[in-house]
Amino acid sequence: MARAATLPRGISLHGDRYRVRLTVDGEIHSLGVYDTLTDAKAALAIAKAEKVRGTFVAPAQLRAERRAEAERIERESVTLDRWAEQWLEHLREQGGAESSIVTHRSVLRAHVLPVLGQARLVDIAPVDVDELIAGVRARPAKRNPRAKANGVAPNVLRTLRACLNVAVKRGLLPVSPVRAEAPARRVRPVDPDGDVATPEEIEAMAQAMPEHMRIAVPLAAWCSLRLGEVLGLQRGDFVHLDDPDRALLQVRRQVNSKAPGAPLTPPKADSVRSIAIPSFMLEALVEHLGEHVGAGRDAPVLAHPRRKLERISQTTFDRHWRAARAAASRPTFRFHDLRHTGLTMYAQQGATLAELLHRGGHTDVSVALRYQHATAERDRALTKRLAAALG
Repeated sequence: MARAATLPRGISLHGDRYRVRLTVDGEIHSLGVYDTLTDAKAALAIAKAEKVRGTFVAPAQLRAERRAEAERIERESVTLDRWAEQWLEHLREQGGAESSIVTHRSVLRAHVLPVLGQARLVDIAPVDVDELIAGVRARPAKRNPRAKANGVAPNVLRTLRACLNVAVKRGLLPVSPVRAEAPARRVRPVDPDGDVATPEEIEAMAQAMPEHMRIAVPLAAWCSLRLGEVLGLQRGDFVHLDDPDRALLQVRRQVNSKAPGAPLTPPKADSVRSIAIPSFMLEALVEHLGEHVGAGRDAPVLAHPRRKLERISQTTFDRHWRAARAAASRPTFRFHDLRHTGLTMYAQQGATLAELLHRGGHTDVSVALRYQHATAERDRALTKRLAAALG
């Protein structure tokens, strides 16, 4: 092995090997460590020649460029079906609602991946998305075959847009190929009587339900509960039922029909709340708890008539609800419209926007604002009555 004193300038000992360096434009670049002096001299000579020709590129830069190229190839090889799984896992890690993740997965599997799943993200063009949506729109609506649209296309666009927007943020795409989303269209036959019922109609619907399910109707209407929240209620969720001024309903969970096995999950985001129970409901509510609900705090409020610790399924409930609304001459009235009815009447009493947000468990102000229109309509009606009285 050569002594350090006899080594060429730019080569130094590194243990029993040879380190090569070269100064270019005042900056020292490492050219590597070699086992033999011959290899070290050859590397130094090549680098000096490149320096003279002005073509020298530092090894560190070359390595960075190779890594960048490998990462580019890896990014561009990602297909939509592969990215879709990563995106759904990203939603779960970010705390997304399981019901939303299940919905997105269902939309992807049913409508998107069979068409574009094997395509690389970078190869998906706006025209591909347009053709996908056109194919979805061409299918007849399941609920109303005579409808001009099936209502699926807006859901497909929302899911695909959300999926590819995150791909853009991750650097997998320069821009999303999803164009402006078309507005959703109503495909459910319009209820000729509207989506607000009278108190008499609500009572008729309740009376048409089986006795052990009857309480669900006023709970949805006058406590503004979603169906999943009604099905998820337990005995311990009701407090101070002996005091009309303190009676409360605590909304702490829901039956999630979109999750496997319809388990109990927290309500929709930020929907946990405690709401006052109208005094006129207390007698029927106490009677229901005494006759149809098990003794434990976690006993389901809507239980099987003979097995009080067994929660009734949404399928069973839906069957009886359809019969009840038909018996009340409102055959297209949705169970969710009970909640809409209650919030509309709550707004007519002068509820503020914050109070509507709380009672309905809303996070979107625009949703709660529509109930403010009920207040405005009530104000106009009262103003007309005032004008008539004074006139």
